[in-house]
Amino acid sequence: MSGPLDWRFMDIVAERSGQPIATCYQCRKCTAGCPTAFVMDYDPAQIVHMVQMGQRNALLSSQAIWMCVGCETCGTRCPNGICVGRINDALRQMAVE
Repeated sequence: MSGPLDWRFMDIVAERSGQPIATCYQCRKCTAGCPTAFVMDYDPAQIVHMVQMGQRNALLSSQAIWMCVGCETCGTRCPNGICVGRINDALRQMAVE
């Protein structure tokens, strides 16, 4: 973890991505199906958890958000319909800003 925690981060990312991030209970099905998880510094389940925990600086400076290919396998496997690819899209936009 780097930097202070931002407790508004989850709400901001949820709004920008349109994903129900708060409903994630870490079943890790997103990571199990991700074809690029092996090259990420944080796997998809870790990304969602870090968003939930307000770890803004660590995520926006990570390589993981740039490794996602947008295949949406994570969203297909998620029992709550959370697409980490859409979360990564929002995080990439925030990192560029």
